[in-house]
Parts: sequence; structure tokens; C-alpha cells
Amino acid sequence: MKNVTSTTGEEPSTVQGIELTQLDPAEKRGGRLLGENMDLVRNVRVRLTVAVGQCEITIKNLFELRENAVLTLDKDTREPVDVLLDGKLVARGMLVAVDDTFGVQITEVMAS
Repeated sequence: MKNVTSTTGEEPSTVQGIELTQLDPAEKRGGRLLGENMDLVRNVRVRLTVAVGQCEITIKNLFELRENAVLTLDKDTREPVDVLLDGKLVARGMLVAVDDTFGVQITEVMAS
């Protein structure tokens, strides 16, 4: 045991060393945290983003944008769009019209 002087002027504390067991990261112990039970996270809201395309412009052109300006994206209208979960690609799909709004018909789910 070792006495350590406190920097706050309080009584010295006793510090004891501990020995930690080295675990094999490949070794699987116990059950999975969630297992197959989705009840713990079923109602957690997440935000999916659909990336239709992107473009690069100069700062000068950015400041010159006005209403009714058109930006040409890097994707064809018939190409799949990316579906992102927290910035990570999780699926691809095609844009569809659902009544008066856009939708995405999922055509491919990425392997985890």
C-alpha cells in the first residue's frame, strides 16, 4: 500500500494496485447483450438519410446561387440512391412517387 498526498489539502488517500486479467478478444463469453430480443430498442427513433446525389461548386458560385437556380448532381435519374443510417450506407433503392411525396423503394440491403 502506498499513501498519496492529496493536492486539495484533504487527508492522504490509500492507493492499492489491482491486477487485471487479460482477455482473449476472439473468445466469446456469455450471451449477447440484446440477443434476438428487439424489445429494448424497438421504439428508439433513428434518422435515415437518402442521398440522391452531390455536386461540387466553388465558393464564388455558391454565393451566386439564387432562387430557381439548378444544381446538376452526379447521378442519373435512373441510378439507385443511397440510404444512410448515421452516415453509414445501409441500403440502396430507387426513387418513387407516393401520392404527392417522394419515397424510396429498397432494392438492396448492405451486408453488416
